[in-house]
Amino acid sequence: MHWVRFVTITQRLGLFSSSRFYSTTFFTSKRHMATQSGNGSVPRIDDKDGSYSSGCTLSYWLDSIERPKFPKLTDNKACDFLVVGAGIAGITTAYCIAEHDPSKKVILIDDGEICSGETGRTTAHLQIECDDHYYAIAHMFGDEIARLVCQSNHQAVDFIESIIKKEKIDCEFERLPGYLIPVKESHIESVIEKEFKASSKAGMTVELLDTEDKLPKYPTDYPRSHWLRFPNQGQFHPLKYLYALTQILTKKYKNVEIFTNTHVLDIQDDNKEDGTGEVYVTTSDNKRVDCKRMVLATYVPINDRVTMYTKMAEYRTYAMAFEVDKGAIERALYWDTEEPYNYHRLTSDDKPNSSKELLIVGGKDNLVGHELTSYDEIYSNLEKLARDKFPIVGKLRYRWSGQVVEPIDTLPFLGLNPGNKNIFIITGDSGTGITNGTIGALLCRDLLFGYDNPYKKIYDPSRQMTKNPFGYIKHNIEAGASLFDYVTGSSCPADIEDLQPGEGCIHREGLHKLAVYKDTDGTVYKFSAVCPHLKALVRYNPLEKTFDCPFHGSRFDRYGKVINGPTKHHLTDSHCEVILPGSTTSK
Repeated sequence: MHWVRFVTITQRLGLFSSSRFYSTTFFTSKRHMATQSGNGSVPRIDDKDGSYSSGCTLSYWLDSIERPKFPKLTDNKACDFLVVGAGIAGITTAYCIAEHDPSKKVILIDDGEICSGETGRTTAHLQIECDDHYYAIAHMFGDEIARLVCQSNHQAVDFIESIIKKEKIDCEFERLPGYLIPVKESHIESVIEKEFKASSKAGMTVELLDTEDKLPKYPTDYPRSHWLRFPNQGQFHPLKYLYALTQILTKKYKNVEIFTNTHVLDIQDDNKEDGTGEVYVTTSDNKRVDCKRMVLATYVPINDRVTMYTKMAEYRTYAMAFEVDKGAIERALYWDTEEPYNYHRLTSDDKPNSSKELLIVGGKDNLVGHELTSYDEIYSNLEKLARDKFPIVGKLRYRWSGQVVEPIDTLPFLGLNPGNKNIFIITGDSGTGITNGTIGALLCRDLLFGYDNPYKKIYDPSRQMTKNPFGYIKHNIEAGASLFDYVTGSSCPADIEDLQPGEGCIHREGLHKLAVYKDTDGTVYKFSAVCPHLKALVRYNPLEKTFDCPFHGSRFDRYGKVINGPTKHHLTDSHCEVILPGSTTSK
């Protein structure tokens, strides 16, 4: 995402064999018994709630491998370091701590299953070339900061590769080139030439492909010269990697515990000057975890109401996976210069003895809570793009969506949370969450142990948005505009009974607005439509069957359970009605 745009239920879990902890051979490839979409073309998980995944579309990653099972927290605990959030950032942070000092007690918790959030919905580009572009970073921060950003990206991908080799993780990791492709001729001067100079200066190895004979055969239908080629980027199967890391954490490191389906409700830091205060979280089941320091790797921080959210915008992004003959397309990462940009990669097909691989095409981003009824058009446009650019693609196998956080000044927020002494955050992935989540884990490890880190200042969450003040103002005006929903009408049928099973809406009852969902068995769920974070109204997302807040991106499953922060509270906390089929009264 370019800077000019500002821009987890029942589970399918298997038991593992007694294979050694460092091998992923205990993971099985399992085709999900998922419900089909309306046209029967792609699998969905409409039978799952938010603890399985943060939506009802199904990614290839989630469908291709069994998820390891971990218990729910049932007792009070104490540890040296608490990590909240079990996606790429949280799991990697826990691993970094345990590897550095195995004597330290580490607890990793998540409110759903592991990787039930946006990590399970990534397209997993291990990107060293920055998706906001080094020329934009250099323009705002200077050449030295651009060099440090490039260096940190290199180190993150190198770290992932080193862990895969050290722990013998079979996760389809490979090094491969990345191509930056102009969408139109004018982008050659406005983007390509600028990025060629800036990325080279920042430390990237980059080649300008100025004639057609130097280009790969696909994608087509782009200008056939002046592409940039960045060697030594990377890709892998993110869940094979992370599921293996969780097994390593609990088998190799005896002081590490992982708990899932454990919802953090309150977070407390030591606010006493003499340092005698307490650092802990309490859960929705009234359990407490005490620690010395904690890392919130929760996609967005869940301990802050305002500060960080004025600095970031949240977007939905869309992906589709198509069958293609093995070897027909060069294995590479592809990014174009459209705004918002489109991105493509290949991955192995998990079907036994398959002669195919999958082309994953992504893009068409929009602000959370916006264009919610346009998803068919979005996917139609994305599929057209895929078939225009890669005319050899075949059957559509998957389509899903995910969520990204776009920092207004392009750089992620990694380090000590503003106003805290012992709470660190990893957020603002800017569309490259696998790389930035790993940078955050490495940085937070150093800060937790009191070491200096060259990236502490550039990724400091306390930095002000002085490098892009107009973007800051624009984002907050756009977010505030959603408050006008209070004066709009209902999106429900005049009679709720006429709401179709499997659908939701926002219903006005007098001065109040309610989020309404009618389950496939006819049961109607009604709960407050007011987001607990800053009291904006949610909107129904029919693609994912979620209720999304357009103000700061909080999302809730169709039963009102929070699945994306910043809020920690459910829509059902303030109002909840359940009306059984054939009944006129609620319970």
